[in-house]
Amino acid sequence: MAMFRLMKRLLQIGGIAMLGLAAPGVHAQGFPAKPLRWIVGYPAGGGSDNAVRILAARLAEKLGQPVIVENHPGAATIVAAETAAKSAPDGYTLFSVDNGTVVFNPLLYKKLPYDPSRDFAPVALYGKFPLLLVVNPQVVPADSVASLVRLAKAAAGSMGYASPGLGSPQHLAGELFKEMTGAPLLHVPYKGTAPLTQDLLGGHIGVSFIGVPTGMRQVQAGKLRALGVAEAARLPSLPDIPTLAEAGAGDIVAYAWQGVVVPAGTPAATVDKLSAALQAIVKSSDVQTRLREIGVEPLEGGKAEMAALTASDLKRWGDVIRKRGITLEQ
Repeated sequence: MAMFRLMKRLLQIGGIAMLGLAAPGVHAQGFPAKPLRWIVGYPAGGGSDNAVRILAARLAEKLGQPVIVENHPGAATIVAAETAAKSAPDGYTLFSVDNGTVVFNPLLYKKLPYDPSRDFAPVALYGKFPLLLVVNPQVVPADSVASLVRLAKAAAGSMGYASPGLGSPQHLAGELFKEMTGAPLLHVPYKGTAPLTQDLLGGHIGVSFIGVPTGMRQVQAGKLRALGVAEAARLPSLPDIPTLAEAGAGDIVAYAWQGVVVPAGTPAATVDKLSAALQAIVKSSDVQTRLREIGVEPLEGGKAEMAALTASDLKRWGDVIRKRGITLEQ
């Protein structure tokens, strides 16, 4: 009888162990069993938020569960990143990161409440926001890169260019432009895209690198003039605007890219399921059309591609930041 009880107990323990070994797969098979939340580090109604809402609606259809978008704006996505980093690693929290979150912030801030490499696991890429070099022609009457450089040199360092903030992709694109062309432009950082756009349209500043979702409407309305796009090829949505290389500014490619991460420690099978679903969504022609309509270029790639892009950007922009001595205090 004692032997029987011992064998029964060993079988029970073995069963528990087998359940433990199978847990990741079981989690993925039953996932998701409840609504997901998708954290966005920008206000509702902006380009980043609009792109996520397009994707979240399709992800909900594919997974069979609601996907609730939560906006946690503030401090260059740091507020949202800290919230996401402290969330349970169960696959039910997604977080939209950009190269500001995982590249520029770690390079520029001495202290952060999160560590991208420690706290997050990459899932998939989904879009990028190309940058336009624009002028307000009422303030800076340049009709080409060459004429802008001439006007900047004639102004002897008094001509400013605006960015939505220190360390933003627009700021770093401007520094590259100065380096490549020799234009002595003075950086004027704003606290976000909205006040920058207001001053640019109001004539308080005349030059800026600006994201396509905002800049495209103003260029098409004739309020701003686009001198070039910081891309390797012309944009399908703005085919008449040359690349900066074509415009004579050199090989300047700069954009804000975005992708999805989950808290580190999320079961691998669950990450794979989310990654496959998001990649299929981004590849669909209707989603690509909708993204381009709001000025977002679709960016395809899974976990490996996102990790590789992050690593290459850390090297590339790290060199620019160190060379220019750009730093921020937190």
